[in-house]
Amino acid sequence: TILTSMCEAQKISEKAGQQFTVMTFDQQLYKIAQQIKWNEPERFQNMSIRLGGMHMLMSFIGCIGTLMKGTGLEEIMARVFGGVKKMLDGKNFPHNFRAIKIVAEELLREVLDLKNFETTDELLDFLQISLKDSKTAQVWIRNFLKPIFIMMRFIRAEKEAEHLLHLMATREMM
Repeated sequence: TILTSMCEAQKISEKAGQQFTVMTFDQQLYKIAQQIKWNEPERFQNMSIRLGGMHMLMSFIGCIGTLMKGTGLEEIMARVFGGVKKMLDGKNFPHNFRAIKIVAEELLREVLDLKNFETTDELLDFLQISLKDSKTAQVWIRNFLKPIFIMMRFIRAEKEAEHLLHLMATREMM
C-alpha cells in the first residue's frame, strides 16, 4: 500500500510539473516508506520522505524529559499539571507542549520584564552570559529553554509551510 501511494504521489507531482515529491508519514509508516526508498534508490531519487511534525515533536519532548531527569522539572510538572504522569515522555503532545511552554514562560518572566529582546537567540545569549557561573542555570538553559525555542520555530514552520525554517529547526532538533 505504501509503495502504491509513493508511486501515485510521484505521478501526481509529475503531472503538476513538480520536480520533487514530498511525502509525510506517521512514525510507523515512515519506517516502511524509508525502507522502500532505500531498496529502490533510482526509482525514488526525486522523493523526499518526512516524518510527521507531531511525531518528531513527541520524540523531541521525550529527549528533553531525558535530559532534564533529576532537575526537578518532573516534580514541577506533576504538581502544577496534576496527575499527568508521562508529560516528559513525549506522549499526549498538545497538552504537554502547552504545559512546557507555561513553565518556560514562568522561568523567563522576570528576565523578560527587565529587557526587550528582539530574538530568542538574543534572549538565550543574555541568559548564558548573565548566568554563566551557575551550572544549574546552564543546564536549564541548554536542556530546557533552548529546546523549547527550537520546538516553537518548528511549529511555526509547520503552520506556515516554511520549508527552509522547517529544515533549520529539524537540524537544530537533531
